[in-house]
This record gives sequence, structure tokens and C-alpha cells, in this order.
Amino acid sequence: MKTCMAVAFGTQLGSYRIESPIGEGGMGTVYRAFDTKLNRPVAIKFLSGDLADAAERRRFQREAQMASSLNHPHILTVHDAGEFEGRQYLVTEFVDGGTLKDWAKAEKRTWRQTVELLTDVADGLAAAHAAGMTHRDIKPANILVAKNGYAKLADFGLAKLTDPTPEDVTRTLAAEPTRPGMLVGTIAYMSPEQASGRPVDARSDIFSFGVVLYELLAGRRPFVGPNDLVVLQTIIHGAAQPLAEGVPAALRAVVERALEKDPADRYQSMRDLVIDLRRLLRQRAEAPAERVASIAVLPFADMSAAKDQDWFCDGIAEEILNALTPLKGLRVAARTSASSFKGKSDDLRTIGEKLNVTTVLEGSVRRAGDRVRITARLSEVENGYQLWSERYDRELKDIFDVQDEIAKAIAERLKVTLAGAKDVRLVGQATPNVEAYQLYLKGRALLGRRGASIPLALDLFRKAVELDPGYSLAWAGLADAFTGLAITGSVSSSESKRQAMAAATRSIELDPGSAAGHSALANATLLYENNRTRARQEFERALELSPSYALGRCWYACFYLQWARGEFEQGIAEARRALDIDPLSSYLSMILACCLCTAGRLEEAIETARQAVQQDPETFVARWILGVSLGTAGRFEEAVSTLEAAAGMSGRHSRALCSLAGVFAQWGKPLEASALHCELMDRASRGHISASYLALTAEAAGQREEALALARRAWDERDPPFILHARHFPEFRALRSDPRFAAILREMDSP
Repeated sequence: MKTCMAVAFGTQLGSYRIESPIGEGGMGTVYRAFDTKLNRPVAIKFLSGDLADAAERRRFQREAQMASSLNHPHILTVHDAGEFEGRQYLVTEFVDGGTLKDWAKAEKRTWRQTVELLTDVADGLAAAHAAGMTHRDIKPANILVAKNGYAKLADFGLAKLTDPTPEDVTRTLAAEPTRPGMLVGTIAYMSPEQASGRPVDARSDIFSFGVVLYELLAGRRPFVGPNDLVVLQTIIHGAAQPLAEGVPAALRAVVERALEKDPADRYQSMRDLVIDLRRLLRQRAEAPAERVASIAVLPFADMSAAKDQDWFCDGIAEEILNALTPLKGLRVAARTSASSFKGKSDDLRTIGEKLNVTTVLEGSVRRAGDRVRITARLSEVENGYQLWSERYDRELKDIFDVQDEIAKAIAERLKVTLAGAKDVRLVGQATPNVEAYQLYLKGRALLGRRGASIPLALDLFRKAVELDPGYSLAWAGLADAFTGLAITGSVSSSESKRQAMAAATRSIELDPGSAAGHSALANATLLYENNRTRARQEFERALELSPSYALGRCWYACFYLQWARGEFEQGIAEARRALDIDPLSSYLSMILACCLCTAGRLEEAIETARQAVQQDPETFVARWILGVSLGTAGRFEEAVSTLEAAAGMSGRHSRALCSLAGVFAQWGKPLEASALHCELMDRASRGHISASYLALTAEAAGQREEALALARRAWDERDPPFILHARHFPEFRALRSDPRFAAILREMDSP
């Protein structure tokens, strides 16, 4: 019988104040407590009194050491360990929920909900395996699920190093008094080799994970019996009953492979299993759902003699797309994904399959002076049958009327119900000034390219609002151009703050229902004022006004949720939603890669960043985050090659050089890092270079004091890259370990 002497409410263990018991397990009691130093709730697990012999104490210490060495959003974080009145305790993050078993019991879960949750757990387990650890006790009781739906793998008390050094072996033998043939783990979830007392490796955890996945999908365990001995025999020799037909065949195949008796027949790595689960989640349901009307609006072809109206053609298509998007009963492929087919010769069936649409609108524009001819054609993708076509010869001032007529014709042909009367406009006249409209379209096209194109876009937006001061979208574009320059450290905060804030505010004053205006103000408020509360309000208002505004959603995911708040998994989820809206967008893929890299999910970050580069080989930012992810993962040679390419594409942009210096420092090449620091310092003497980047290159060059002084300057100047990256981006990890830098972060987080 365990002797678990209760710890009284209010008991102080250093900076931890005990509040209440929250659970009891095989090794002791867990309490909720409050960390008075860092103002956060924590969980404290006490080792039971009757388990306090030397072996159990060593095992308890090993749990603390092994778990604390892992840094993953789906592994329970260990903060501290200590001893109180002769009893050892472990301090971990507090999870405000229950175990996986509680989660499954709370309500009936679909197979997709189950797989989404357990894929996160599998990702954490893959990280543990990559660090050389086998958990050996995967079961529902060791998986915690918070109220917000995030899962955490816990209890590394039985974990074992899979590729130990001689020193590790010595420590493990001292800490773990197991013998060959001795069973370690929980019987119902053991692998056949574990149940037989044979040596185990990471593939044993894969089997145990398969048992958990099977149990949640079927509502029962795959291997049962009247007693432990029968259960063990069933695990070693018996077969699990097939999963029900309601579970997709692809998912049944994953479970069956995970539960193979022979380790050689199973998945050989947890990462491979994660990839299959993620691929399965991305696929559409096997049973085809009732098809709704759907359309992709492709960029219109430029038929003008000079072939210099590309931006105008794209703008016409985008206006039609924006008009169709809100219509009920019609699903519209996102602009960037549709634009990926520009200039390509893919047939309609291929386009339909890639964008998951049933119809495609194509068109062309021929412009001559103040006259414009627009042709439009709506076709079915399955058979190429033309549903509708029309030609419009108009004056340029009538361009909005033409776009409205096209949108209404499409709605009529696809039998989409128009909200309100038939004469309601679908394409509003955003500005009566056609020249301002053209400048805006050209500016947006340039802004989408980022990098060196942003200053050009800024100039066009300025001219647009000079021609029409009441043009809300042009003001939002102006604000986004200013913040785009600030994010990359190309201009100082003092140069751009007033103009960015004024432009975003003016956009909303002119059109309170503008999602673009609210997102622009959210970015400006966050970047320049570090006002996280206002930024959240503006981002959420933008998404309320336009849930399909993918650009606003991706900024909310990365800039606010991840970099400002440290809510890594929620940020990843929102970035994935943005990419679901616009799946072929290189920029959105790049943002998702940033989120994955920040959360420490490096293999996924690398894979996603490579995808972004493939989608747009000319993009500088995608190559940049690919290089950062490779460097963080310790793949230094690839990282240097990638970042040098990014630097070359961007004219040796300070952002690329800063990251390159960081990789050289990690690689043990201080001379190369120092050379880059000197280059940026020299450039800073002649023009603006972000103090945030200078701080990072100083740290890379081994000049900690200079780095801290520059970090202080960056915060005092409210340097936008510092506000964005200092809290959580991987490049600041070394500086964040310094108490003086931590003091700056506390200033940032104070009201």
C-alpha cells in the first residue's frame, strides 16, 4: 500500500505554491501549483514514500533528465526537479484537461478528430526517437489533452536511450535495475518483443502507438483476455479483429502496419507513420460528398499589342473572383492557387483536379487607349464543354460594370442564388478614378513579390491615394507596403510607423467593413506598438468580415499567435487553414514553414519550405526560411548553400546575411560569422540596418556584450523585426538564455 502523505495547500517549495491535488498514479501524487516567480500554473509530481528506494529515486531523476532534454510542443515540458521533506518532486507545465481516455469518453469522436489529435502525439514521439529515446510506456494514461485540444506526451520514467554512449550505459544500469527477460511497461500496450522480454527499439513504441490508435478508433483494445498472461500470449501470437468499415481503408492500412508482429514489417520510423497520417488527413473523404458548384477564375490573358497589361488583366480576374466568393452555394478557388496556372498549358481536367473545381473561367483583355475588349469563357472541366461565353467592347471607365456583368452571368449559369434583388451589384466601384484603380492593381502585383518590389509598390499606392484620397483599398495597400518594409528591417520604425498607422486607420475610416484594412491595422499595431491586445482584436475582426481572407489569416497565425503569443500549435493550425483556402500559394507555404520552424517541427518545416520554393523558385523569403530551418536542424552545409542563394537573389539583403551568420556560428565557423557581422556594421554606418539583425550577427561573432547592447537598442527603438522575432524565433535562442536579455523580454510583455 502506497504511503502518499498529502502536501498541504499553500505549502511553498521555493517559488512554487501548492494549490490542490489533481491526480494519483503508480509513482506518486500530482498537484496543481503556482509558480510565483513566473506567474504561471504548473504541475508537481511527488514520488510516493514507499517508492523512495535508491532505484526508484534514480528512475525519477532519469525521467526529469530525459524529458527536460526534449523540446517539442507535444511533449510535456519539464521545468524543474527537487526534493521536499525527503520526497523527490518533478515540476512540469500544467495541462488544463485530462488524459486521452477522458478525451475519448467526453463525446463521440470522428476518425478524423482522433487522427488529428494522435498525429500530434506521433510527431512528439518521433522527436523523442530522433533524440535517441524509446518511451516504452505509450498508453492513453500517458497522453494528456488540454481543454483547447492540444495533446502532450508525458511520463518518460521508463524511457531508454536507443543509441547510448558508454557513459549513458553506466548511468542507465545504475538507474534501471532491469534484467534480460524482465517486463517493463503496461501489458495491454506492449509490443510482442516487449511482451517476450526481448530487447526493444523505437519500433516497439510504434506498435504501442498502433494499439492506442486502434483503441480510439474501435472503442476497444486490439488484444484482450481474462488475465495478463492471456493478454501477453495474444499480443505475441494473436491477431487483432479488423477495424470497422466506417474507418477509411487507408487508415486501416496504417494501423495494420503499425501492429505487425515482426518489427521488420512495421513502420521503420515514427516519422514515416506521421507522414502517412498527415497525407491521409489532407485527402478528401473516400465517399464522395454531394458536389457543390465550384469555380476557378484563371488570370486573364494579355492580348494588348505591347503585352504590358499583365497587372491589369490579373486585376480584372481578381475583381470577378472577389465578387463570386461571398455567393452562397458556390465554392471559389483562391486567387494565388488559380494564378499558379498562368502562362501554362495544363488542360481543364488537370486544373479541375488540382484546384478541386467543376468549372473554370478563362478570359482575355485587349486594351487600346481608353477602349478595352474583354472576352470571357466558362467551361466544365470534366468534358471541356463551354457553358457560356461573351465579348465586351467598352470604354475603360466602364470596367467595373463589365466585371459585374461577368460575375452575374456566371452566377446565373451555375444556378447560384444571388442575395437580394437581381439588380444588386456584385462588383462594387471601389474608386471612380480609373487611373487610381490601375495604380492599385499594379501596386498589389508588385507587393505580392516582396523583396525589392515593395518600394515600387509603395510608390504606386502613394500615387493612387493622391488621385483618390477616398480609395480604402489603396490606403490598406500603402499600410501593408510600409509594414512589409519594416518586417524585413529595410526601414527604421521612426521612418515608417506614423505613415503605416495613418494609412491603415484611414482605410478603415473609409470602409469599416474592409478585411484588408483591419489586417493592415493589426500588423501595424503589433509591429510598431507591440500592442498585442489591439492586434488580436483587429485580426479577429478581419477574419470575421472575411473568413476566406487567407493573407490575413496567415499573418494572424504567424505574427500574432506564434511570434507574439507563443501559441505554437494554434498558430500552425491557423496557418494550415490559410493554406487550405489557397493551397498553391508559395507565400502561405512559406508562412506555414515559419510556424513549423518556430515550433521546433523542423523536418516538416524543411519539407514545407521546399514546397514553397518549388511553387515559386524566384521567392527570396521561402529560401530564407528553408535555410533557417536547415540550420536549426544542424544541416549546416545545406543551410549555408540555401542562404547564400537567398542572399544572392535579394542583393545581399541583411535578413539573409544575418541568418547566414547564425548558421556559421552553429557550425563552428566564427571567422565567417565575424566577417558577416563586420559587413553589416559597415553598411549600418552608411544607412539603415535593423539593430535586431546586428544583435544576432554580434552574437554569432561571439560578442555577447555587444549583442546585448544592440538588443537593448532594438527594443528601445521599437525595431519591428525585434518585436516580431525576439520572443520565440529560433535565431534568438542563445540570447534568450541570458538573464539580461530575458529582462528585455519582460519589459516587452509588461502592460
